[in-house]
Amino acid sequence: MRVCRFVMAVRTVLGVVLATAALGLGACGGQNPGAADAAWVQVAERTSCEALNPSYCAGLYGFTVTSDGRYVVGPADDGAQAVGSISGAERAQLSADAALVVGSLGGGLQCDGAGSVPGVSDAVDLTDSRDGLSRVYDLGLKGTCYRGGRDHATRLHDDLKALLLKYYPRPFPP
Repeated sequence: MRVCRFVMAVRTVLGVVLATAALGLGACGGQNPGAADAAWVQVAERTSCEALNPSYCAGLYGFTVTSDGRYVVGPADDGAQAVGSISGAERAQLSADAALVVGSLGGGLQCDGAGSVPGVSDAVDLTDSRDGLSRVYDLGLKGTCYRGGRDHATRLHDDLKALLLKYYPRPFPP
């Protein structure tokens, strides 16, 4: 009799624990469970430009912004780099953009047919603390692909591109 009561008590406790865990997982919501636990580490943009002197192609050697607001241009083939910091407002905007993308990374890849001309490309890579490196925007000859949602990835790209155009020295390397 005591063994039966003990087994029934264990079943009850186990049932409560499992039900609580299920409710907790259900409350996470979103397309990417655990996304709230992930934080962006850096975003990087790299471009190629058709029929343009390479030292004037903004983004050719890469433009990377870290979550603390520091940026690095390059390195160029000769090892040259340019470093600095974006403003607090720019960092806040980029953080908001990156958080939206990170929260939607589980949604898969979307592509459309709006491609570039030969020799022109533009790619944005986002590194986050959970999934690591993800290509979230990729403009190429055959189209544009997005990860993390088309609207979110485009917004991140557009805001990062504005920073690239502001902080990327031309000519680079000097």
